[in-house]
Amino acid sequence: MANELIWNDDFNIGVPVIDTAHQKLFSIVRRITKLTDDTKNHQWACEEGIKYFKNYTLKHFAEEEAYMFRIGYKGFAMHKKLHDNMRDKTLPVLEENLESTGYSTEAVEKFLGVCLGWLTGHILIEDKAITGKISSKWDPIQVESVNNALKESLIRVVWEVFGLKSHIFSEYYGGENFGRTVNYIIYYITPEKNPIWIVLSMEERLILGTIGKILGYDKINNTLLSATKLMAQQILHRISSYLQYEDGAFTMKKDYLIGDDAMKQLFTKRNPQYSLLLDTEEGCVALCIKER
Repeated sequence: MANELIWNDDFNIGVPVIDTAHQKLFSIVRRITKLTDDTKNHQWACEEGIKYFKNYTLKHFAEEEAYMFRIGYKGFAMHKKLHDNMRDKTLPVLEENLESTGYSTEAVEKFLGVCLGWLTGHILIEDKAITGKISSKWDPIQVESVNNALKESLIRVVWEVFGLKSHIFSEYYGGENFGRTVNYIIYYITPEKNPIWIVLSMEERLILGTIGKILGYDKINNTLLSATKLMAQQILHRISSYLQYEDGAFTMKKDYLIGDDAMKQLFTKRNPQYSLLLDTEEGCVALCIKER
């Protein structure tokens, strides 16, 4: 089960009403974690606990947005987008997964993993930015046309390559844990000598259910990792026209696979300008792009 979330002073942003709400959310998550041990009433207990967590989260979002609006917080619009994305895209996908699996242990762990990762990152950076202690990590001037093109192309390519229907899980993926992944990273240099890095992450169960099934492997091994790297290259090549990274225009400097721990460190050092997370019936796919 997910690691227990312990409140400490690092999570305080200095606004009592917000800090109190965050502490409440932490306690709800701890309670859900304990409820998962109730094997007799597992589904009912988790269903009620998660429903309470969602309702309290949405109530907290509204209160926090009212506070930001009242003090004239300049980052209000971007912050609200993050709330809206969590409420309208991420939570519905997680809920659908819970219901379709009868609140399986795996689905509950995924729910807690994504929510815990999002909550801690959001508090430590975005909520602290409200008080001016640090800066928001998200660029408020995302080019919507580029973002929409990326969404459409990634959904199309996932269908073309894997034959899987997918939908947006998050338009502002911040490195939250959505399961064990294989992460392919590639560095380009633009004609203006500016570096660009792109990461394509695929959940291990997606790889095993697609590439692994074709090759006859039911566990991740070096052969399957090599095949996954080639598949990732093909996926990025197919969406290159949307990214405007045409062959010959950009120079590839290096590419390699990184593990989950390295992926987390990557997000702590640099945040992508575009970062999408897709959900399919076989697992998740994330696309992250950073231009400097």
